[in-house]
Amino acid sequence: MNICSHGVYFATEQKLPKGVLIQVHLKMPSGSGGRRGGRRGNGVWCFTGRVAHVESLGPTNNKLGVGVHFLYYEVPRPSALDRPDNPIQFRASMTYK
Repeated sequence: MNICSHGVYFATEQKLPKGVLIQVHLKMPSGSGGRRGGRRGNGVWCFTGRVAHVESLGPTNNKLGVGVHFLYYEVPRPSALDRPDNPIQFRASMTYK
């Protein structure tokens, strides 16, 4: 995984079409502003982005390299992720160290 302030690049076996909205949940390290427990959540930040590119990682590898451009982020309440009107089609959970 490669992450910066504008997006993330990761390998996955899931086929994600270019242009689709995706939600990436990152468990952030202490001191990043996403307090663990307490009023601001459990240290998990929810980034919403759009798949910018998808590439094969080689003929002998079933995984795809996926680049996601972040549009915005939030430190969500758990119930906010399960709303029926949530337009996000895919979710990925990762730990950022």
